Amino acid sequence: MKAQIEKLKTIVSGLAKVTEAERTAIAKRAFDAVAELATEKESLLKEFNTLAAELTESDLTDSILKELDVIREKAAENAAILKATAEGARAARARLQTLREADLKTGVYRADGAAMKNPNASTFAAKA
Repeated sequence: MKAQIEKLKTIVSGLAKVTEAERTAIAKRAFDAVAELATEKESLLKEFNTLAAELTESDLTDSILKELDVIREKAAENAAILKATAEGARAARARLQTLREADLKTGVYRADGAAMKNPNASTFAAKA
């Protein structure tokens, strides 16, 4: 039992380190590193779940439970930051698409006012 508790402590410590590294990678916008850390985190969680299934709640110390709560909070914060980042990226992409489409629809005129076809547009623009 003591060996299992020690292994659990090692896993929890690893989860804490990975979660903190994930926060740092998110702050640096190093999303490749975030993906790699997610794989490592999944592996640690699998080990944790396997080991935790063998233990009872009374086997867990208050310090382990508190550390798990801290990890859970940090992981939730990281997830919220990633979600906000993804939403921001989608909004920026949509705005750029809107600007691109508006640019393609803009007519080009010669000095005498005659409409010229915009090389990127699919129609001719008429001068009002």
